[in-house]
Amino acid sequence: MPKRHFRTAIIAASILSLVLAIAAIPLFILPDATHATTLGAAHTNASRATSFSAQPQKQAQNLISTINGLTHMSIVGSTQFILDKKGHTASVDANPYDVQMVPPITNKLATVQAGSAQSGDLVATNIGGTDTGNTLVLFPARVGPGHQFNTTHAAFSGLAKEAFNTETGTDWVTNFSKNNVEIFNPTGSFLTTVNSKLFQKPWGIAFNGGQKNPAAKSTGSFFVANAANAAIDRIDIIPVNGNATFKVTQIAQLAKNGNEAKISLLWAPTLMINNKQYTDVLLALDPAKNRVAAFANSTTTAQFTNQGMTAFQGKPLNNPGGIALNPLNNDLLIVNLNDNNLVELNIGTNTVVGSRLVDNVPVDLQSGNGSALFGVTAGKDNGGNLVVYFTDDNTNTINMLGV
Repeated sequence: MPKRHFRTAIIAASILSLVLAIAAIPLFILPDATHATTLGAAHTNASRATSFSAQPQKQAQNLISTINGLTHMSIVGSTQFILDKKGHTASVDANPYDVQMVPPITNKLATVQAGSAQSGDLVATNIGGTDTGNTLVLFPARVGPGHQFNTTHAAFSGLAKEAFNTETGTDWVTNFSKNNVEIFNPTGSFLTTVNSKLFQKPWGIAFNGGQKNPAAKSTGSFFVANAANAAIDRIDIIPVNGNATFKVTQIAQLAKNGNEAKISLLWAPTLMINNKQYTDVLLALDPAKNRVAAFANSTTTAQFTNQGMTAFQGKPLNNPGGIALNPLNNDLLIVNLNDNNLVELNIGTNTVVGSRLVDNVPVDLQSGNGSALFGVTAGKDNGGNLVVYFTDDNTNTINMLGV
């Protein structure tokens, strides 16, 4: 090719590339890319401009509503190498055991402080390599890098599972090695501690959506499962002279699974189980019996005399470790500790919807080495499709499974 024609071709190609680049810019800019924060200089609106919304989306009329249609797996971010409160990269004692999506605050009278985690963000817990981890990690708009959410303290030791109070935005976290529950403000600052002699290595935790118990005069309740004795407690929130007080009572007893029973919890206002509708349902993963236990009327029942009704039992459950609701169809999303599978169950019809291997590291059933999946949560992408987030303890990351 003559040199002049060659130069002309190069110039034309450059102009075409520039035009395509300019045209593509709007695809990566979100109209709602603002987030007031005090979590460090590196936590900027630019991070929100690359949020989950930028993932390729299916058309609304072809919504993907189960894990069977999800084909894209990626890493959201590390829970070990994060940005500290000053915006500097820091290495922390990781081992993520839970991840939850920040819910919208239902109490319209609640004041949202500047720097608060926003609805749709992800918050992960780090239990630590020897159950002494003390950091919570925030992923704004569900993208990395992770940001230190809470102020660390020696009193926090083994932050395991978490649940948000949807009326106030506070994050309640089981403090595994200290036998209590820590409560953090929506900004990540420490609020208070719930102590009880009933807490014996507290593990799973769930909020009842603010349902009241007239007998206890409570305005809402949390449920806590204890790993040391497989007991399930209820924390009733009772206002006294304008201040919140906490009454802790044991309401159920499951079987131990060896030395410990790491029982994850989930609450739903209504749920179809085996073709029958129930209300105020507390779900508990029962690893000793490889099943999902269900307790209806969980807010108002003083004591369950049995181990709950069986919502599902058997394969593909394999030492279930984490549980979430599919927001599109109310199916259960469960991660297995013994095979690193993500399972979807329709407990209304007692059927298996799907099972997906999401970490191919083999699990040593004697030592537990290789077991990666402890926490799971789910939401919708901007196209309305299902998206699932889960902890990977092998890589110290929060991962995403989407369209």
